[in-house]
Amino acid sequence: MLASSPASPANARHDDLVFLDRANGWLINVRGEVHRTTDGGETWSQIAQFPGGIFPRCIGMASPSLGWIGNLNVTAGHILPDSALFETTDGGRTWANVSSRISGDTVIGLCGMRVVTPRVAVAVGRWGGPPVFVRTTDGGRSWTSRSIAPLATGLVDVAFFDEQEGFAVGGLGVGFTDAEERASRTVVLATADGGETWQTRYTSTGLGQWAWKIQLVTDRVAYVTIEGPTAEGVVLKTVDGGATWRPLTVAPGVPLEGLGFVTADRGWVGAFPTLYSTRDGGQSWTPLAFGIRINRMRVIDDGLLYAAGDRVYRWAR
Repeated sequence: MLASSPASPANARHDDLVFLDRANGWLINVRGEVHRTTDGGETWSQIAQFPGGIFPRCIGMASPSLGWIGNLNVTAGHILPDSALFETTDGGRTWANVSSRISGDTVIGLCGMRVVTPRVAVAVGRWGGPPVFVRTTDGGRSWTSRSIAPLATGLVDVAFFDEQEGFAVGGLGVGFTDAEERASRTVVLATADGGETWQTRYTSTGLGQWAWKIQLVTDRVAYVTIEGPTAEGVVLKTVDGGATWRPLTVAPGVPLEGLGFVTADRGWVGAFPTLYSTRDGGQSWTPLAFGIRINRMRVIDDGLLYAAGDRVYRWAR
């Protein structure tokens, strides 16, 4: 745990973090806080505070100055229209609502975001719906959105190999009611044309679950965590570039959220009470008795990883 990292009070969590390199990182949460480090997490400063009703859920940075935040946009069942996407041009100190730049299907909120290149960024949301894929190819000057229904009812995370090939993960049946959550199946979707069209690569047989986070480790190996009221405590793994996926048990019945792999075999997944570690590609797992509510991990390289939960954690070889 990084001692100077900000605490997330009331047993909550920080929702996302992103690093451009080993030194420069940003941390956000749905309380509207934006924190910044320029020394690899040794020190952190809160540089922005969103107003009430804006719930920063995901972040992507294209450069030290330019980046975007996706708003979960849900509070007591209410939504704010045209408030899904915010942009910074000064490193995160100020944020402008740029939702009007999105053309296409209606975007209520966003949960997952990745910057593929300085000009191309992708995002998906919301976990409980509506399910949309959002993309820019001109560095954020314009964005297009596409509904992913009926392949999914909610999307949580996204990852791309390059500008064309990638994945979106979430749930089929999931929504914001208890009945919808308990009827949901995990789905993994794939695209080979930059998100113009999507195909289903995996649908769970079990109900009451949905995919939460995805990481592409190599061009063949990737992992997905699964969350939900009746989650089975498994991660999904592919060894053929996402053509097929199979579940691997981490801890029976435990909902899983953040994940990070520094090699195809060595990695971690987060649950509410602890982190779990594997050194054999997910065949066996060890609870570590630390790392609470880890929601996002970011791998910088095979020797460095950061994780955001109740605090910020760093693993270094």
